[in-house]
Amino acid sequence: MNGLEHELRALAPHVEWPDAPDVASAVAARVAMPRPRRTPSRRVGLVLAVLLLALAVALAVPPARTAIFDWLGIGSARIERVDELPPLQPSAPVALLGEPTTLAEARRRAGFRVAPPPRNEPAPDEIRVVDGRRVSYLWRDGNRIRLLVTQVPGLLQRGEILRKLIPPSVRIERLTIDGDGAVFLTGGPHAVFLLDPNGSFEQDQGWLAGATLLVDLGGSTLRIEGDLDRARAVRLVHSMT
Repeated sequence: MNGLEHELRALAPHVEWPDAPDVASAVAARVAMPRPRRTPSRRVGLVLAVLLLALAVALAVPPARTAIFDWLGIGSARIERVDELPPLQPSAPVALLGEPTTLAEARRRAGFRVAPPPRNEPAPDEIRVVDGRRVSYLWRDGNRIRLLVTQVPGLLQRGEILRKLIPPSVRIERLTIDGDGAVFLTGGPHAVFLLDPNGSFEQDQGWLAGATLLVDLGGSTLRIEGDLDRARAVRLVHSMT
């Protein structure tokens, strides 16, 4: 025993310690008290609050945010993350976009509300329609499609119509345009598939797309693809509504 321990032992009898509280009686009384019953509405409120908090946390984490995109989608478009893209041609096959027609005829055959072509662009080089499925506006630069605007029915009308496979190199940015949900895809090519007449997504119904904006317009899903940044893509949406 060292000197400090001797001094502490000698000091102990001269220190006045407070009486120990009666913890056992207090705990017993607390346990005996009736527990307040939570009403069902309060319990439901607590569950909803927990779910909303979990969703907010998940949206703040990029990997989780990507998984939620798979579940929510945008309009009738579904977004899926993949490690590799399938071998597809680098631009939209015009035959997939339907028959060439006029705007009035396309609207008649579409079976859903069709927005007009963007006001801040020249008139489309072509308007194509697939009855009851999609309407597309095309602008060409030689043999290349420089801008493609496609409209398909909204999710509540027909279910999933567009499917996108997104590799790790592509950035997914979620935004709203005048209150409508939207997603902007940029950073590299991604695969896009259109629902075929048999109700499936076959490889010959797809292509590799560049920068793309998807917007849920309520009655339809709008897809804009081309050499554009987000600001220009949003301006095109504004000029169609």
